[in-house]
Amino acid sequence: MPSGKDVCSVCTKCKEEADAKKLFNCTGCKARLYCGQQCQKADWPTHKKQCKPTVWYDKYRKCGHGGSHEIHEGRLELITWSCPEDDTGWGACFAEESDGLRHQFETEFRGDLKKFYKYWPQGFRWTCCGCCGSSTYGCDHHGTGSKPCTCDFCFRMGKPVSDKIYNEKVASRMGLTLPKGPDPRSYNPLLAMNAEIGRSITGMDEDDF
Repeated sequence: MPSGKDVCSVCTKCKEEADAKKLFNCTGCKARLYCGQQCQKADWPTHKKQCKPTVWYDKYRKCGHGGSHEIHEGRLELITWSCPEDDTGWGACFAEESDGLRHQFETEFRGDLKKFYKYWPQGFRWTCCGCCGSSTYGCDHHGTGSKPCTCDFCFRMGKPVSDKIYNEKVASRMGLTLPKGPDPRSYNPLLAMNAEIGRSITGMDEDDF
């Protein structure tokens, strides 16, 4: 399968394979590439919900694996609140260091979110799943996204997120309402079987997984 940025978002044809035609961007958001009108029209029923003007964090939506199923549909949001449970403050850093980090954001970076993200990505979160802004493995939305969830519970076991993890108080998930899953589109029978065997051998129950 072709890879790289010059690939059609629907059929994955790369620039050289698209009948010598130049790939073009979605005219609305500029974030999706197409090899022709047929692919653009086929993608529209799903893409129209996401089609918004390009913003600075659009290039970070796709995760490190580069798979089309791993695209964040939310936005990157700077964490400006405190979370006593994990002892973090502004920017999701240690509470005692948060004032200094905020001052650095306001003075050195002059409030520029794009530049600050490059310096401190862990101070942001994805609003679609509550994953830390520095995470590059997938979107753990547990079924609310248009693409399959990538968390281990949905993907590997086809089971709801354990209470231990779901109820954990962390800054990146504060204020978000997420389901417990599972997302049936993510289920992988082989991985589920391996996970069940591993849990049985190690004596883990669901809440301790």
